[in-house]
Amino acid sequence: MLATETPSIGTSPIKASSKMPTSTVYTIGARGLKLNTAEDAQELIAEMNQIQNLSEVVFSGNTVGVEAGRAFAAALKDKILIQKVNLSDMFTGRLREEIPLVLDAFAEALEDKEHLVEVDMSDNAFGPAGAKPLMRLLSNNRHIQVLRFNNNGLGIEGGRLIASALLEAQETNVKEGKTSSLRVFIAGRNRLESKGAEHLSKVFAAHASLTEIRMPQNSIRPEGIEILASALAHCTQLETLDLQDNTFTDTGSMALAKALPVFTNNLRHLNIGDCLLGIKGSAAIIKALTPGHELLERVNLAFGEIDTAGAALIPDMITNKKSLAMLELNGNAFDAESSVVQHIKDILRSHDHPDALDELDDMDYEEDEEEDKEEEEEEKEPEADQDDEVDALANKLSGKLEIE
Repeated sequence: MLATETPSIGTSPIKASSKMPTSTVYTIGARGLKLNTAEDAQELIAEMNQIQNLSEVVFSGNTVGVEAGRAFAAALKDKILIQKVNLSDMFTGRLREEIPLVLDAFAEALEDKEHLVEVDMSDNAFGPAGAKPLMRLLSNNRHIQVLRFNNNGLGIEGGRLIASALLEAQETNVKEGKTSSLRVFIAGRNRLESKGAEHLSKVFAAHASLTEIRMPQNSIRPEGIEILASALAHCTQLETLDLQDNTFTDTGSMALAKALPVFTNNLRHLNIGDCLLGIKGSAAIIKALTPGHELLERVNLAFGEIDTAGAALIPDMITNKKSLAMLELNGNAFDAESSVVQHIKDILRSHDHPDALDELDDMDYEEDEEEDKEEEEEEKEPEADQDDEVDALANKLSGKLEIE
């Protein structure tokens, strides 16, 4: 066999172990297996069936066809103690119409599993067609705590389908007097855009127990960030928020600044790098992070259009944050050699985090441009107080979000 060929069960049989495994995890992760038929899967299933009290399966890093996928799913039906299922990156080279059939089989096998807490579907380009068969799993299994949908090509429609199923699950919870189990929702690189973010915003407002939300690289525009921020204000236990590489501008940043005080007692990781926060918006976010937020460990504000005046606010912001071990400010519009930067470094050093600040080697700063900007600001009419702008925006947003 050539080194570049993908191995398959048919050409390279895998012997079932003669010893009873002590682990409760079964994995064929990253083995590059090409599994087409139910027969291809049988020896692997035999291995899996040797594991008593199976708690976790990892099928990622292989390519699984319809019949093999259905065989794996059928084998999971009686695994009542299953807790984690990793189905990421398992359809490389498969036809678009094959993938939903496999996902439907897994959804049927897992929808009644009371111990299931984590499902990973990442790196499968199934789009809305793959999201549809997963709806039964998301609406019927209300024990799931962690959902990973990174790089699935969901688009707006896929986001709507996922949101619809999760909202149905929460509606059932409410009727039965139960709280949501959902704690982590990850959906990066899915081309959700603002409309997809709007659909998922309803999920976040409904499942207010969420502690981690990651939606980087989704082409969300300021209007989507507005609605998203309004919904996030319901998630009072939020510890991690990652919206990197979406577009905020002043509009979205002001909305997030309004929501940030809600997370002051829990937020540990905030990633809004590469988001074009805007001069006023970035300043509003820094001000919102200044009081409280003492548990913050990682903050990414890189490439956020923070100017000299905004940078001057950062020392006050970090003074009470003794756990801050990473602060990313590269790509902003202030002088990397300024006294403010030295002050920031001194504070971080006093907190025993001398290397917390990233390298400021790609700053968007020219001294002449800064002077020209100051002259332009002097010529402008005085603008309304920033807090008034935030309050006005909050009033505008208050009627936008309805949980259907």
